[in-house]
Amino acid sequence: MRICLVGVGQSVPGFEDIWFSVIEKGYKKVLRSDTEVVQMGLKVGLGNPLDYTNNYYTHLNLGSIVEAFIEAEKEGFDAAVVGCFDDWGIKEASAVVDIPLIGPGLSSMLFACQLGRKFAVIVANMPGIVPHIEEQIRACGLQDRLIPNGVVNDIHAFEDTWTKSFADPQFAADGVVEKARELVAQGADVIVVGCCGIGPFCSAAGLHKIEVDDRNIPILDAQMIAMKTAEMAVDIKQGTGLPFTSLPRPPAEDVKRVRDIFGLPT
Repeated sequence: MRICLVGVGQSVPGFEDIWFSVIEKGYKKVLRSDTEVVQMGLKVGLGNPLDYTNNYYTHLNLGSIVEAFIEAEKEGFDAAVVGCFDDWGIKEASAVVDIPLIGPGLSSMLFACQLGRKFAVIVANMPGIVPHIEEQIRACGLQDRLIPNGVVNDIHAFEDTWTKSFADPQFAADGVVEKARELVAQGADVIVVGCCGIGPFCSAAGLHKIEVDDRNIPILDAQMIAMKTAEMAVDIKQGTGLPFTSLPRPPAEDVKRVRDIFGLPT
């Protein structure tokens, strides 16, 4: 089985290998040894983390993500996962791609619902992220499973987490633990790390649960959960023929017609 991990930013040679080595520490704990994961960066995409807080910039970036999903299917991957909790491009690409496409946001929150009655989400400490993820949760229909005010910023500025955790993943994990304990005190049974730039550091540090009184509280690395969900989706599809989505697929000639309008290759 081959799974494509689609990045959400401009491909940067050298750095991609460094970041992939962090992500790999998480998914290798749960994927079968014969499942291969290949990272695919965007040919054209955003590079500054703050760009992702601007709706117009992310709108432009979305097209590149969708094109990467289409390319992944052409290259013969069995499934593809996007490398962001926002699940960018999943809905759009699913209208034209047949392989399972998995977003860390929805897959990790649905898994959280299996593990506990109420969950909370720790997101990157950047402007506008909290209301953005709150809206994502409402769109998924999961707001009733979220504790009140259950989307919170990480204690560290994202720039600090991103720069310091490569040398010491425990830096990211310690920040998540501090916030997680606060959220458990407010009623959360499960904590979702709602940023795929933080969760893999937590997995690299070995953070998957915390003990609170006599309870073990799960800490979910959304990227890792998405990778395992993709593997499961392929197994079910190959074993039963079960379609991954019931969305209608337009004929190939119709897809070509519309892509030609926008000058996209076919």
